[in-house]
Amino acid sequence: MEGHVARLAPSRRRRVSLLLITLISGATLAFLAYLAFVPVPGGGAAGTSGGLIHQWRSRCQQDPARAPTSLSHIVFGIGGSARTWSRRRGYVELWWRPGTTRGHVWLDEEPPAGSWPAATSPPYRVSPGAYSRFGRLAAASRMARIVADSFAAVANATGEDDGGGSGSEEVRWFVMGDDDTVFFPDNLVAVLRKYDHEQAYYVGAPSESVAQNLRHSYGMAFGGGGFALSYPAAAELAGVIDGCIDRYRDLFGSDERVHACLSELGIPLTREPGFHQLDLHGNAYGLLSAHPVTPLLSLHHLDNIGPISPQGRTPLDAVRTLVNAAQIDPARSLQQAFCYHEDSGGYNWPWRPDDACARPFAFFLSYHARNETDGAAATVTEYSRHVAAGEKSTEKECDKPNFRSAAAVQTVRVLAPKMNPADWERAPRRQCCETAWAGRGSVLEVRIGRCRRGELTVVSSTP
Repeated sequence: MEGHVARLAPSRRRRVSLLLITLISGATLAFLAYLAFVPVPGGGAAGTSGGLIHQWRSRCQQDPARAPTSLSHIVFGIGGSARTWSRRRGYVELWWRPGTTRGHVWLDEEPPAGSWPAATSPPYRVSPGAYSRFGRLAAASRMARIVADSFAAVANATGEDDGGGSGSEEVRWFVMGDDDTVFFPDNLVAVLRKYDHEQAYYVGAPSESVAQNLRHSYGMAFGGGGFALSYPAAAELAGVIDGCIDRYRDLFGSDERVHACLSELGIPLTREPGFHQLDLHGNAYGLLSAHPVTPLLSLHHLDNIGPISPQGRTPLDAVRTLVNAAQIDPARSLQQAFCYHEDSGGYNWPWRPDDACARPFAFFLSYHARNETDGAAATVTEYSRHVAAGEKSTEKECDKPNFRSAAAVQTVRVLAPKMNPADWERAPRRQCCETAWAGRGSVLEVRIGRCRRGELTVVSSTP
């Protein structure tokens, strides 16, 4: 009997041990659940100051590193020359926002004393270092180093000389451009928000010109159109740029040197087609009217092509019309919507056919304003028909009935809800539209909005 009891004792002890372990585990889990979910006394309004999980979530949401990228997180490095700044400053002043935008114009030498328009222009710095050893390509070598100079300026900044009023904000991106580059900052912010700024990114676009891409590279961001480097990419580049400049001293442009160096670092180009180098001849009407479904980020070489609008006597005046309109709805700038009222009577092309009935009508922006539709922000833009000086009156040469109805249109009025910049963080999609007559046939009204499910581009019936 005693032997039997002795044999049962170990089994009983195991059961008791398992029971104790279960009780302790249950108590521990209950205590952790209490800490995680039960509101902390005195921690705020009832129901809003939960336990550890709520506090962890709150810290994540309040962490500045988790906040969406804004303009204050971007530093611009603008390559310029003291000799050409007075002629080109107007392009930068179109988009620069004093007290908000951060960065510098990097000059080759000090400008004349008292000549710098500090109230409207970015602050300037003179590029350090001697580049005379590079001979005729010294300017390209200096410009290539602006990324490193901008990075060093941020690393050494005390907050009061970073080019803006947000010196305490962290820097996530460095954006490079020329002194004749026109940036669209709101769209730039919307695009850069898509990317993790803690990873090494090189964001830009090649040229629109096949010849230029063949000569340089299809995998290179052309510097005049602008490109963006995340902070980690800029840090890597800044550490090795001097050696790259020496190795690639015979390359033509600063952007080629930067691209070569980033290639050595293994950082490829992430393409964003909204950057525009504009290596074109003549006018850019066709390219601008066929803009891809992507935010307009920059325009360059505006002095080398025809004015983008006949309303300006100079290229600067012409692009000012676009920039001013973009301020009321930046995300929608140059975006297309297709809707047909009748068969098309012409297209935007660079030549004039002999057949008068096949010639296109050209309309240019003449009016823009904010509006409100059902309590939501909206825009109204009008485009007036333009006949270039010396052109014949087309409607007098073509007597086809459907052409006469098209020739009667003098104004195209576009009504659209203001586009949310966050739309560019989702899959892109062209929006749809509907047409209607107004003003006894002289005004064609176009209403733009999101496409309905399954909506196609179709020809609507004539009223």
